[in-house]
Amino acid sequence: MFQIGERVIYGSHGVCDVVSMEACIIDRKRVNYLILEPLNQPGSRYMIPYENPVAISKVRNLLTREEVDDLLASKEVRQFQWITDENTRKQKYKELINSGDRAALLGMIHALHEHKKKQNALGRKFHQCDENFLNDAQKLLTAEFSLVLQIDPDCVGKYVLDALEK
Repeated sequence: MFQIGERVIYGSHGVCDVVSMEACIIDRKRVNYLILEPLNQPGSRYMIPYENPVAISKVRNLLTREEVDDLLASKEVRQFQWITDENTRKQKYKELINSGDRAALLGMIHALHEHKKKQNALGRKFHQCDENFLNDAQKLLTAEFSLVLQIDPDCVGKYVLDALEK
């Protein structure tokens, strides 16, 4: 399944190294764990039980460069619709952040960025909660895209927005 030394994405926690596979005895039962160390928090560890399908489903392989480029070029990402109702938008965006679905996150980033441009052009403020969702979505993708595309993390945002503008 996953190999020690491999880099993976773990839910909304970002890029992690698989550092070991361990077994622990809990309530006289043997439980096998995948041990992950997040790149952005050296020394921290996540213990993911193999037997828990919900927990293990949050561990995903990194995308390839081709997959990132395909996502950035996809029409699906650009067709993500702005959600006008603020409460519905907040709920949907929370779900997307927690899902880790890269295509949906890119669609969300695109929709938020386009709305922000429109608000600025009209001399209106961009809602703080929307700014927070935009930052959270970008943060989730930055570490992975930086590794995969082999570019500085500070350049990922511009790279993504430039690709989405095409």
